[in-house]
Amino acid sequence: MTSNQTEPSVLRRHFVAIATSTYDDYPELPIANEVKQLEQWLGDTRLAERGFCRAFTELADDPDEEALRAAFRRPERPWTSRDAAVVFVTGHGAVVDGAHWLVLHDSERGDLPNTALRTADFIRWLRRPNGVEHLLLIIDACFAGALAADTVRFDEDFPQSWLIVPSASRHGEATTGALTDAMTKAVTKLRGGEGEKHGTNRRYFRVSDFIDTVREFLPGQDVQPLYRGNWNAEHLCLPNPHFAQPRTVTTQPRRHELALPQSDLDTHWAPRATGSDHRRWLFTGRAELMGELVTIVARNNHLESSAPRVTVITGGAGCGKSAVLARLVTLSDPDFLATHRDQVADIPPQLRPQAGDVDVAVLATGKYPHEVLGQISDAIGAPRPEHTRGDADLDSRIIACVATLDSRGASSSVTTVVLDALDEAEDPIGIARVLARLTTSAGLRLLIGIRSPAGADDPLAATGPAGSLADQVERLFTARRLRVDDDQWWHQHDIGDYAASILRHTPDSPYHDPSRHAVADELAQVIAQSVGRSFLVARLTATALTQRNKIVDAHDPAWRATLDEGVVGAFRANLVRVFPEPERRLNAVELLRAVAFGYGRGLPWGEIWPLVANAVADRYGKYGDRDIAELLASPMSAYLITDQEDAITVYRLFHDALRDTLRNRHHDLLRADPT
Repeated sequence: MTSNQTEPSVLRRHFVAIATSTYDDYPELPIANEVKQLEQWLGDTRLAERGFCRAFTELADDPDEEALRAAFRRPERPWTSRDAAVVFVTGHGAVVDGAHWLVLHDSERGDLPNTALRTADFIRWLRRPNGVEHLLLIIDACFAGALAADTVRFDEDFPQSWLIVPSASRHGEATTGALTDAMTKAVTKLRGGEGEKHGTNRRYFRVSDFIDTVREFLPGQDVQPLYRGNWNAEHLCLPNPHFAQPRTVTTQPRRHELALPQSDLDTHWAPRATGSDHRRWLFTGRAELMGELVTIVARNNHLESSAPRVTVITGGAGCGKSAVLARLVTLSDPDFLATHRDQVADIPPQLRPQAGDVDVAVLATGKYPHEVLGQISDAIGAPRPEHTRGDADLDSRIIACVATLDSRGASSSVTTVVLDALDEAEDPIGIARVLARLTTSAGLRLLIGIRSPAGADDPLAATGPAGSLADQVERLFTARRLRVDDDQWWHQHDIGDYAASILRHTPDSPYHDPSRHAVADELAQVIAQSVGRSFLVARLTATALTQRNKIVDAHDPAWRATLDEGVVGAFRANLVRVFPEPERRLNAVELLRAVAFGYGRGLPWGEIWPLVANAVADRYGKYGDRDIAELLASPMSAYLITDQEDAITVYRLFHDALRDTLRNRHHDLLRADPT
């Protein structure tokens, strides 16, 4: 199964350990810790309903054949297709008369057929009609690979979702306990930070990832699992404790890409029941700008032939352009409004659009023209023309999309599309030209968000001979332009309110207690006076304050000095605080810099992140999974967004200005902190 498939209706999940450590006729085996490690993984509280419960605990202490028969051959309640099971068998094993045998504590070395348990018989007990379909069976016993020859004589094949892991290949004699030891180490790694490399979007580990991790700890010993399913699919008996639901608010799919992150709602917006006397910033700041955008997208504001049908929203890095567009999109979504009806009612009417005022929201980051066009077309229900090639296919989709827009417009239904981060697209001019062709329909209203230079000396927004991208797009569409960092739309107190909201309402912030709100407000005012028109620097600075254990004096010159260099200064100050040692700070910068060079929606971990990090590092061959896990476990992980692309977990910097800083000014981040 994959994460986007429906999970089978499994009602019960069992973990059974069958362990024999003491024998009458064989050497003793140490197995004390292995069962505990597996149980901790399968019973991890992070797994919730995907966790396994321990069953037949008596079988972990030198069971005899009668105990095994009672549990599996004649059980009181046989396992069915509604059960999933992990069965771990460890002990001595042997091959006699071409068959593999599990040695029990009272087995006689010279008479195994009469005193041991034939492994194929044990597997046959599990393979009853209408029995368990989802099974992980681990057999750590010498010559366990020989059971493959036994099982091929079964009348029926195993179910496709049975994964049997023997300790050695058919002709190999496993080192006693080696698979158990490797399994323990593999489980420890998969549960730890390094296990996140296999994806936070997957509810279960893939079979290939699990087996490869086990093999990593079995040098010199061959492991050949018996498995008929898809090796690159997730397995129901390999639960991933790193799985996490995306932290985004509830919206309809057509607006989901630009929806506000859930963390913003948690920090900057609270129900009235909290009794807070502080007006939280999220839906009240930037009032004039928000009011103007609400007016632009209003459905009763019909498109006049003389009025601009395209509005370009521009501003320098960190000015809050994307945040206000996300607010506009989120507040127009019917599902969000239904979920937060009472809280939305508290927002002044002039600051909130009506349900459905925005029809489609597109994040252009990493996209090409055909991707943006396809997203808009699918959202409005435009038919898909028969597949052709190249430009002809693009042309046919444009024609079909324009026809659908015309049809919607004829019924007095203006289609409003909000597209943000055009400057972060793979082909921004190509996308703009496609959108320009769509505007031949009178039924389209378009809002485009683009980063623009925040002044002639802005190092993060280079301009070419034709001017900045924002200038080119404005000319292409003959668009109205809202410069959100111009005086008309800017009030510096918004920065202070935003910083105060972070300081007051971030969980575990030292300023969360009402007795410290006055200190928070004083710090917020210093931030507002020092960071110019950059919500980004305000966020970096305020967030860093919430992560400190001690209250900061607003007049502390060392702290104030961190505000003097904008993004670089705030970024460097956070790095120094989190990683005081220069070597660890260098590691963090080079690992983050690798993410800055990622394309599309972000950089995957897998084998890619270490490879890119080593390519951009001063010394090749330096970084591995453990280094990435350490970074993600640190407060610097707040600089990253975890996303998905093609069912793979990817990581990107939460703001384009951070990406540019790491690409072009990473040495400035490593200079001695002026404080």
